[in-house]
Parts: sequence; C-alpha cells; structure tokens
Amino acid sequence: MKKMIVVAVLGLIGTQFANAQVKKGNILLGGNVAVSTSSEKVDGVDGKETSTSFGISPKVGYAVSDKWVVGVFANTEFTTDKDRVGAVDVKTKNTSIAPGIFVRNYHNIGESKFAFFGEANVSYAFGQTKVEDTKTNKFNTIDANIVPGITYFVTKRFNVEGVFGGINFNNRKDTAEPSGVETTNTSFGLQFTKQFGLGVNWLF
Repeated sequence: MKKMIVVAVLGLIGTQFANAQVKKGNILLGGNVAVSTSSEKVDGVDGKETSTSFGISPKVGYAVSDKWVVGVFANTEFTTDKDRVGAVDVKTKNTSIAPGIFVRNYHNIGESKFAFFGEANVSYAFGQTKVEDTKTNKFNTIDANIVPGITYFVTKRFNVEGVFGGINFNNRKDTAEPSGVETTNTSFGLQFTKQFGLGVNWLF
C-alpha cells in the first residue's frame, strides 16, 4: 500500500513537471506591486524629508506558440515627497503612467519547473509633477528594454519570476510649467547587475 502511495505521488509530481510550461493558446495574466517609503533627517537641523511611493504594473499576454508570448502592460508610479522645514511642509507629488507592449521567449530547463526567458519591451510614459497642487513640470518618455529572467512554475497555472536588469534605452522630455522650457535627456546602458524585479503570473 505504501509503495502504491509513493508511486502515485511520484506520478503526480512527474505530471506537474511535464505540464510546467507555457502552451500555445495560453493567456498570461500577471504583474507586480511596489510600495516603498523612506525618511531622512539631519542632526542639528529642524527639518525632515520623507518619500512614499506606490506602483502597480499589470500585464496581459497571449502564447502564439509553446515558447513565444506577446502582450501589453502598463507601469504606474505615484510618489509623494514631503519636505518639512521648521513648521512648514512642502509636498511634491509625481505621477507616471506607462503603457507598452512586450514579446517574450521561454526556454524550459529540462523537465524541471524552471524556465529561462528573454523579453523585449517598449513603453511610452507620461506624467507630471505638482508642488502643493501647482503643476511645475510635465514629461513624456520612450523606454525600451531587453531583459533576461527566470520563471518557477509553482503549479502549471501559477508561476513566479525574477528579472535581472538588462539593456535599456530611455529618451525623456521634460517641460517646465508655466515657462514651457523643454529639457531632453537620452540614455543607453547595461544594467544586468544593478536591477532585480519580482513578479507573479497566471496561465489560463
């Protein structure tokens, strides 16, 4: 009886491993949520700086084959900075919304629940900065990335993933308000060891 139970459990595990991969026709739903807060105070100075940030990044994709997924996403970020000097508080709010598209290619690691993937994505962001409810700046950004990552299939329908930096191109234009003065900044870089992100996905 014990042997039959062991065989059944191993068989179930083997089935889960065999099915732990993306299949043509799957719908991928995923994303991540980021929350952070920080504060800074200098000794001897009657003041304090605090910063709170919240962001949510949903993602929807369609598997056109057992290896390729194409889809859309939206990165959002809302940050509030408060600078207190004496009894005076100055509040600065930054808002950013960045819709985009992505293409992803999966490579399963043997019969395990792990898979490597490479993703190319591009987004167009727009946002603004307000100081005490007065708009002081607006911006738009084109951001393109090629990133490597690894996925672990907890079940055949649910997985967690990690993304490791990558190659980034960014072009941002800021417009000061109300003067209308524009500033453009372009950057290109490799960030494989500087950034790491976690996310979760469901496959249907």
